[in-house]
Amino acid sequence: MLKQSSDHGLIEVENYESNYMELPFENIMREYRKRNVIETLNNYTHSRFLEVGCGADPLFLEINDFDQMVVVEPGNLFYEMAKTNSNSNPNIVIVNNLIENIGDELIHGPFDFVVIGGFLHEIKRPDVVLQAVRKLCSKNTVVYSFVPNAKSFHRLLAYEMGIIENVYQKSGHDELFQRQKSYDSDSFNELLADNGFSVVESGSYFIKPFTHDQMNELLLKGIIDKTCLNGLGKMTKYFPEQGAEIYNISRIDDQFS
Repeated sequence: MLKQSSDHGLIEVENYESNYMELPFENIMREYRKRNVIETLNNYTHSRFLEVGCGADPLFLEINDFDQMVVVEPGNLFYEMAKTNSNSNPNIVIVNNLIENIGDELIHGPFDFVVIGGFLHEIKRPDVVLQAVRKLCSKNTVVYSFVPNAKSFHRLLAYEMGIIENVYQKSGHDELFQRQKSYDSDSFNELLADNGFSVVESGSYFIKPFTHDQMNELLLKGIIDKTCLNGLGKMTKYFPEQGAEIYNISRIDDQFS
């Protein structure tokens, strides 16, 4: 269970972490999500790295070309998993807390590269997180953030089928995790800009034609396979705004006050 915070607005959800890991098709989405993060960070300096909200797959499992990595994870289960997987690497610091509660303790900043995990849509006050991250950035820091896409292919399809009244309507998974807001590319860019970040690049990844449950069923029945999934992973070149998740690459805005 994740605890409520008066500032962060973190929602209390019973068995959040175990429910998250058990989501059908989420293991597939994590793979393509990580691919996009890694492709991005390889274009930028990332020797001093901060990951806010590592979930079940901290990025140090995929990359090792850093001098210092700080991982901030409020969930107890994900924190313990990260601690175990770090193998006591002295270059990895893992903190079990909310980012806004420990800013003064992060003496390793400013960082070169920051990843904000896909949770900004789940909390009442994403501005609190973004302001805390901003304090740990220099003008050269690159911040990568991502959330589900309200205008993803499968939501648009559901709308045209008459299943949902609009693309911002909450899904069953949104209700389960008490997600607070659905973002499209414009509103996500606006969130970053309102909190002192200048968006350098934004986009989406992985065309998901159907819901998690339906995609998982197609895999189990052998109707689609890894080759098909890899093809769907490349389809955003044709449908750049309709990927399952949207991402932003930003830096702090020096003119923000």
